[in-house]
Amino acid sequence: MINSNSIEQVTIICVTYKSRALIESLADTLRPFPHVLIIDNGSDDGAASAVRRLLPHARIIERGDNGGFGKANNEAMAEVRTPLALLLNPDCDIKPDGLLTLIDTLQRYPSAGMVAPQSWRENQKPQKSFRRAFYDLCPRAPYRVADATCSAQWLNGCCLLLRTEAFRYIGGFDERFFLFYEDDDLCLRMQRAGFECLFEPAANAWHVGGASSAPSVRVSFVKSFHYARSRHLAIREYQGAGAGWRYLLKLMLAALPLVLVYGLLLQRRHFIKWVAWGASAAASALAQFPWPSRAIRAQAPALRPVSRRDVEPASPASRVSLSRSYLEPGEGPTVLSKIRRNADQVQARNESVVER
Repeated sequence: MINSNSIEQVTIICVTYKSRALIESLADTLRPFPHVLIIDNGSDDGAASAVRRLLPHARIIERGDNGGFGKANNEAMAEVRTPLALLLNPDCDIKPDGLLTLIDTLQRYPSAGMVAPQSWRENQKPQKSFRRAFYDLCPRAPYRVADATCSAQWLNGCCLLLRTEAFRYIGGFDERFFLFYEDDDLCLRMQRAGFECLFEPAANAWHVGGASSAPSVRVSFVKSFHYARSRHLAIREYQGAGAGWRYLLKLMLAALPLVLVYGLLLQRRHFIKWVAWGASAAASALAQFPWPSRAIRAQAPALRPVSRRDVEPASPASRVSLSRSYLEPGEGPTVLSKIRRNADQVQARNESVVER
């Protein structure tokens, strides 16, 4: 239960991977917060030891390998004992007053499972912090910061305040998403389970973007590879197998000529991106074929793994009282909401979207 809008109710979780260059600024960000948990994804640059020296009050989990963003956060969330948890990128900064604003938003809206602040780039330009679902077609328009709290289908994962019980109720991150689209999937599953995903423009965070890992050719390739792979997973999950195959075919057909063009033009960034996208599309396509095994094994019974999406949503009869902001044991997540309009309406009209 959230007893008060105190940062004592929040555990800050930060996943690092070869983030040594960011540790000093990260330590300055996290020093005011009493509960800090850093999970390092197998870095070999001394990031974990630097955190241990600069943030002696922080708990540190050192993984032996890079399991991805979702897997690392799931392991960290299993250790959380506070009602709220803030997932924060190592290149992101939020002040205590911004966190208190997010806590207050969750207190005011018990139907919410998570809330995100408005994040800003170093040049004082707003970063897209909420939008409709990735599969919803919408007209291209400049991003506009909403003027009031609103519900959204997607929230920027660089800084997310979560209800710990809501996160555990939906099973946490889907670990198939190694990097990218894990926040899309988390938000969509939160909403399927009956929780709102809120954007709070009154809270601010500062996000460098793309600086969580030291830049290199290998890092660029790996990020591009997993972007294409995770996008395919998301399309297949939410739009169907046919849409997934169309995406893979489009990438594979475009990759070869564009790799040749960018190679001849010596545009390294685009060359690496299209090599990675083509390789990712080919690997994803090959992975879907049932390749026969050379080993002779006894026939095993066919077992269908149970997906989180196979679970029926809670019945409308199971509701959380609006007089409190937590779930009692055994209660489902279907709750009353005060939200009356959604995020795409905010983008269309700069107006208040929450009844005060």
